Amino acid sequence: MKRKSVLLLLCVCMMLASCGETDSSSQRAEVTQESSMSASDTQAQTDSPEETTTTEATSEETTTTTTTAKKTTTKATTKKPKKTTTKAVTTTTEATTTAAPVTTTTPPPTTTTTPPPATTTTTTQAQTTTTTTKATTTTTTTKAAMTTTASVTETAAPETTTAPQTTTKAEVTTTTKQKEQAPVVKEVKAPAKVNGLRVATTNKKTKLTWQAVKGADGYVVWVKRSKDGKWERLLETAKTACTIKEGRNKNNSFCVKAYKLKADSKKVYSEKGTVMNFPYMYKEGGVTYVDGGVLIVNKTYALPSDYGNGLTDTTLNAFYDMQKAAAADGISLWITSGFRSYAVQDATYWGYVYRDGSQWSADQYSARAGHSEHQSGLAFDLNFAGMAFNGTPEANWIAKNCYKFGLIIRYPSGKESITGYNYESWHCRYVGKELAKTLTEKGLTLEEFYGLTSKYS
Repeated sequence: MKRKSVLLLLCVCMMLASCGETDSSSQRAEVTQESSMSASDTQAQTDSPEETTTTEATSEETTTTTTTAKKTTTKATTKKPKKTTTKAVTTTTEATTTAAPVTTTTPPPTTTTTPPPATTTTTTQAQTTTTTTKATTTTTTTKAAMTTTASVTETAAPETTTAPQTTTKAEVTTTTKQKEQAPVVKEVKAPAKVNGLRVATTNKKTKLTWQAVKGADGYVVWVKRSKDGKWERLLETAKTACTIKEGRNKNNSFCVKAYKLKADSKKVYSEKGTVMNFPYMYKEGGVTYVDGGVLIVNKTYALPSDYGNGLTDTTLNAFYDMQKAAAADGISLWITSGFRSYAVQDATYWGYVYRDGSQWSADQYSARAGHSEHQSGLAFDLNFAGMAFNGTPEANWIAKNCYKFGLIIRYPSGKESITGYNYESWHCRYVGKELAKTLTEKGLTLEEFYGLTSKYS
């Protein structure tokens, strides 16, 4: 009986061992088949009904292991996207493969001689195998899920980040091209009129200057060569001055126009600027100038009451040079009357009126306040001013040589009706060497040369 019992126990143990090996091999087959199917179609393998059927045919221990793995796989599939499901199935395969060596260790109990402990040991080992399988599967699956999640996150992040950048660049590029293709065309308005035109002439050239116009791109100079002539375009310049290689011409008139450039390089012109007719007269600070800077003061053109504070340095230097030259020739010269203010001239004039008894008499030799050249700081009387000076060696020397120093006899003999004053051989006026030479050689006064009048209004 005892031998029979022992034999029966051995048979049972061997049957159990053979069943474990069969389950293990079938399980490996299922894993292999499952891996193969997951590679071809991951979604179909996850919910495969064949896997459930195979699991039910195995022993209780193996069923427990497979079920646990399947539950883990199902959780991974539920939480993660399609890519996660594929890696989760692969992880389950690894877990089952790891469990196989543990099951293989079951045969050693066969050598046990005591039947009851053998049964207990086998059961314990089976349970241990099951527990190990569960733990391994759970741990591996969790790590796989974490790895899968990380990889999915890493893969998805660049896609999310890159897409808006690409769109933004495209939008910026498109916007830039649209701006380049359709530039905003601003309306160009005509510049302001040119003011402050000045014309200075000599026997060989003519110089024009004018005030700058804000925003102007350039200027065009025009000339009219006779009263009945047409305006001719002389030149174009970006500066506020130009020189023409033409001498003084009493028939010439000038004007300057400013212009702005449009986008198509066409010009938008201002109104006709200051027209300068000969004698190219203009006023500045209440003072009348001609020919680019020759101050004019006579019975027609007056000076402001606050103008002047003494003889100019240029005028004084011209006198000193003339005085030295005259002394070299034995002629003694000195200034007897230089600058006179408006108030002094006013008192002087009305003193002559009172003495002569009429303004007409005083007007022949004395200027009214504001009309005297002495107030300009450019004129002076030499030696003893009076009719007795006329015809003296000093007067003759002055008339012959003063132009060399830029001075003229302002009121020459025979020009009384033109200048408005009696002949004064002692009265000198500074005008510059070039103009002084021209006037002396031609025997002309300032009024004659520039076509001016000298009459009280």
